[in-house]
Formats: sequence, C-alpha cells, structure tokens
Amino acid sequence: MIDPLPVIQHFTYVGIFCLLILGGLGFPFPEDGVLIMSGLLISHGVIKLIPALVVIYPSLLIADFILYSFGRKYGKTVFEHKRFSKIVSAGTLSKFEEKFTRWGSLVVFFGRHFVGFRAPIFLISGAVGIPWIKFLVADGLSAIITISAMLGLGYVGGNVLQLFKKDITRIDHILFLVLLLLAACWFVFRYFRGCLLYTSDAADDLLCVDLGG
Repeated sequence: MIDPLPVIQHFTYVGIFCLLILGGLGFPFPEDGVLIMSGLLISHGVIKLIPALVVIYPSLLIADFILYSFGRKYGKTVFEHKRFSKIVSAGTLSKFEEKFTRWGSLVVFFGRHFVGFRAPIFLISGAVGIPWIKFLVADGLSAIITISAMLGLGYVGGNVLQLFKKDITRIDHILFLVLLLLAACWFVFRYFRGCLLYTSDAADDLLCVDLGG
C-alpha cells in the first residue's frame, strides 16, 4: 500500500483523480484512504471542498464503470484472465451470481461499502448483464454515501489535529493534572486499604483473646 499524501500534495486535484482511478482498478492506492486524506487536506485549507467534489465524484464512477465495462464486454470469460482471476475466484463468482439474480442492482448499492468486494461486484455486475443505467444509478447513489462518510471522517480528524496543535500546552497541563489525581487516588486507596486490613487483623486478634478467655 502506497501513501497517497505526497501525490495529492504535489498534484492536488489531478493527483486525487489519478489515485482514485488507479485505486479503483486495483492498484495499491486504497479509495477510502485517498478520500480520508482529501478530507484532511480540506480541513487544512490545502484543497477546496467544491473543486474536490467535482473531481472525486466522477473519478469514482469512472473507475467503477471501467470494471463494469470489462465484465460487460467479455462476460464470464473475463475471470479467466490472470489479473481478474485473482480478484474473483470461481466460488466468489457463483455466490455473487445468486445475489445478483435475487437482488439485482441493490447488490451494487450495498456492496460498494464493503472494502475488498467492490471490484468483484463491479466486474460481476457487468458479466451477469446488469443494465448500465441501473449500474450507474446504484453506484452513483452509493458513492455519495461513501464520499460523505470518508471525507467527513478526514475533515473531522483534521480539525481535531488542528485543535491539538493549538492547545498542546493546555493538553499537557490537563494530562499532568489527571496523572496527579490518579496518583493521589492510588495513595488514598492504599492508605485506607492498609487501615482496613489493620482493623480487620486487630478485630481477629481481639476475637481470639475473647474466645481464649
């Protein structure tokens, strides 16, 4: 897995586009990682939200549609190819065929959110003959959820990091006070525990004396 941050920082929107296309086709640029990193850069003002969305959304759909088109053009024979046979085994193909027969394009909509199953689902949806318009509608709606979740996660994470950088001194003081409080609680616990054990031992000794008397 390759870190996408240097590419995005140097090439910004073009870099995001290329990484999402390549990642969608199976290269070591995970889609979710690129989206989270993009959200992080948006929070830091390196890239802007609207231009980023204009690039990201079609990038995802293009990458997904390329895989769908391979499946659509070559059918099940596409999985005999060395590259695609690694993505979809015979067992996986038969299982997904049953799902597509029962649920149709809903498999595309929900399956998109399961990392590791995206590429097989897109290939199989083309191979089993899902109409391209249904594929794009299902994938397009599902991609909105993916983008919102991943960009939001990166954006929130970036803001938290900024907050930590601004208030690092305050955080150090808070951590010191917490540790001091924990240490005080530990000493108090040890003290009262010792007193209770001493009282218990004294009571046992007194009871023995009484019984002996």
